[in-house]
Amino acid sequence: MKHWESKRDHYEKEELDRLEFQSKETQTPPAPSGEFESIIAEMERRGIEPRIRGELKSIKNTTR
Repeated sequence: MKHWESKRDHYEKEELDRLEFQSKETQTPPAPSGEFESIIAEMERRGIEPRIRGELKSIKNTTR
């Protein structure tokens, strides 16, 4: 059984190395200009508060 486990571990390590290499080589295109601002404006129009703002408010209130 140890033989199969070591083969599987070796295969998984090689696969993770391959995926890491590919992710470093992949170039993601930049977002269109104004995209972030339009998303935030739409969220404000709908009354949606981004989760991070709520989390920051709760952290601010607990540190005082």
